[in-house]
Amino acid sequence: MYVKLRKISEITATLPFTEFDFMQKYRESFAVSELGRIHAQLPLKELAEKIRSHFPKTHPQGNTPMFPPEGEVALMFLKPYTGQSDDGLIETLYGNIHMQMFCGVLIDPAKPIKNGKIVSAIRQRIAGVLDIRELQKILYGKWGGSLRNKDLCLTDATCYESHLRFPTDVKLLWECCEWLQSLIAKTCKALKERQPRNKYRDIDHARLTYAKHRKHSRAATVKLRRRLLGLLSKQIGQWNRICKIHTVDIALTAEQSKRLFALKEVYRQQRALAQKKEVKKRIVSIDHP
Repeated sequence: MYVKLRKISEITATLPFTEFDFMQKYRESFAVSELGRIHAQLPLKELAEKIRSHFPKTHPQGNTPMFPPEGEVALMFLKPYTGQSDDGLIETLYGNIHMQMFCGVLIDPAKPIKNGKIVSAIRQRIAGVLDIRELQKILYGKWGGSLRNKDLCLTDATCYESHLRFPTDVKLLWECCEWLQSLIAKTCKALKERQPRNKYRDIDHARLTYAKHRKHSRAATVKLRRRLLGLLSKQIGQWNRICKIHTVDIALTAEQSKRLFALKEVYRQQRALAQKKEVKKRIVSIDHP
């Protein structure tokens, strides 16, 4: 006896589940919302291709990334749109399903985002791999037809002080030694010459030990400053010998020449101070002499 099997969908009526259609309503409302219109105008897929190779790999025993590549790029657009901090953005993301759709995710309330620095981590990773020129080309290709003044370029320039610190003789001398050591190393590598030896590593270790102490005695400060002066003097002599041998092959930029001149002036001033001499117009930073 043969029995003909048929799919259950062919012999049963379609059962409507209207209570599960709310997601479709959310999608429709998102499409006509302001966030939905912005999302439609963003080339998220093209931008995501630039970071896909650097996207965290999924492992069978590891955690699945919270955001897809397109979602990470969308999150970077969402932050300036909301004007909130990283923590505030994540908190708002929990309670706003349109923002979740904007980033291409649906956050399970039972599995909240535990990493409070996820926005900062995503921003740092994207900033390290996304070239601003390629970004401009992609955006221009998407929005070129809507731009009126295509020969006009507007940019946001924000100036602020960075690397603020209290200037000391030890810090200033170490900055000079550190910069000149890197210049000597790069130049010797380019010239395929052996790098001259000095006490840079030993003094670096002594400086770290000195910096870890909350209070510095006068004797320790004088000793370290004397060692830094000796190291800087030796480095200047080594650099002068390299320049004398390879005069034609060495070409410094204007910024490097300016800093090198300031470095030598710092050495002259610090040596005079060590000898209890008066110094006028002291340099407190080799970046702004």
